[in-house]
Amino acid sequence: MLFTPRLANGKAVQLPWPLAFYRRCNIICWPLEDGAAWWTHSLTKFIYVFTFVLLLMFNEAEIRYFYYNRNNLDDLLTGLPTYLVMIEIHLRAFTAGLNKNSFKRMLTKFYAEIYVDKSSRPDIHARNLRSYYPVVVFSTFYVCVYLSYIVYAVYGLAMGDKPLMYKMILPFDHRDLRIYIPLMLSYLWVGALTIATLIGESYILTMFIHNIDGRYEIMRDNLMLRIEKILKSAPNDPSALEKFNLVIVDTLKENIRLNQFAHEVKREFSFRIFILFSFLAATLCILVFKVYTSPANNIQYIFWTIGKILEAIAFGQIGTTIATRNQTDAISSMYYESKWESIIQYYTDPKANARLMKFITLAIAINEKPFNLTGMNFFDVSLASALTILQGASSYFTFLISLR
Repeated sequence: MLFTPRLANGKAVQLPWPLAFYRRCNIICWPLEDGAAWWTHSLTKFIYVFTFVLLLMFNEAEIRYFYYNRNNLDDLLTGLPTYLVMIEIHLRAFTAGLNKNSFKRMLTKFYAEIYVDKSSRPDIHARNLRSYYPVVVFSTFYVCVYLSYIVYAVYGLAMGDKPLMYKMILPFDHRDLRIYIPLMLSYLWVGALTIATLIGESYILTMFIHNIDGRYEIMRDNLMLRIEKILKSAPNDPSALEKFNLVIVDTLKENIRLNQFAHEVKREFSFRIFILFSFLAATLCILVFKVYTSPANNIQYIFWTIGKILEAIAFGQIGTTIATRNQTDAISSMYYESKWESIIQYYTDPKANARLMKFITLAIAINEKPFNLTGMNFFDVSLASALTILQGASSYFTFLISLR
């Protein structure tokens, strides 16, 4: 029923655990197979609407909690992180759910054309795997947060209470088991959806970016190898100039294909990056405040704080990697440094030489603007922007401490 991406040879992809978790626990965003039965489409639409309404109900219950504790800053801030993350997931997950077919096409294209497997370039594949480690680390902390809420609920049940997993005041009595059990199942579902979205989207974006970067590197290496081969035979090969033109044209086609996919990734994740960074400072500020005021009673907030900080740094590092080791920015120089002048010196046909120069100029112009990640074009994602947000969170934290 759920879509399984496949490699170019048709083999099903063995998804890493963050993507497998995202696929299983976020049916709202994950697409279905092309031949899925009609009832599965109806079921996913029902789950989409049901979860959307469920989150609205939870948000309303949390607002009631805030109103009830409006004169108690500590209690007010205790429930605010879950409220903020629910709004964030409301915006990120349900927007992605509306465009899941576009995401499906991207996954299909990625694994068929972009993904760098171990057999083709083991060095790039190994480097990409290392680049996923920061995402795996903060994902582990998010899983710990989710488990801590479950442990809290189980402990309350063991003590004879019927606690709610999140801070909220419901408009009905939840202590009846016929109400409490479905309510707790809905909490588990919303929590799994939230964690899956936070983990899965980060891992997918990291995977897309680093594999695109690897493809640009492969393209450049192949270009240089083919040019070196042509140059060796150029003095005695009357067709060397034509061969050089064909190499440039082939590389340019590959270049355009990679550029198009890179911009698809940027368009797909721009809004979600904007939402993530918009909520980051406020959420982190409140988490740090709760950890500072009562670390022993807020273990889940410790995990959450570490995960948020690592997430900000990981996203910032992705943006900085694109800016400093950006293959798209180096492609223009690659064409100019392709030793075209060594080919021209062997030939006196002005039209053929002019055609080659036009190809080189066109290739440089196409790659004039380097690829970068942005949040709705309001800011560029970089380590500097992530650190700026962390500094802002520390300023808000200082303000909250002064109010306490």
